[in-house]
Amino acid sequence: MDRVLGSCRTQPAQLPDVRVLRWTFRRDDDEAVVCELGLTGEDREYELRVPAEWNPTHRAIERFDDALTAFQRHAMIERTLLDAGWVLDAFESERVTLH
Repeated sequence: MDRVLGSCRTQPAQLPDVRVLRWTFRRDDDEAVVCELGLTGEDREYELRVPAEWNPTHRAIERFDDALTAFQRHAMIERTLLDAGWVLDAFESERVTLH
């Protein structure tokens, strides 16, 4: 909804959004592991989210300065999952609004 200030109209501020890549791995029909990669709200870092037990650093969230390093870490995690019998079930790319 527009607001009127004096004789000027202002538009509500647009919330920033980022693209998030999401990989879903499945095993035994009832187990799932979800990995997500996206830019932070400041567009300065790439954030990789994965359950800590599948990350060699044992952290659920890691931040990287560049996309190549973030994708390399994701590839390492993906290889670990595939070697443990997981399969890639889905890949999604979506825009998410930051609040």
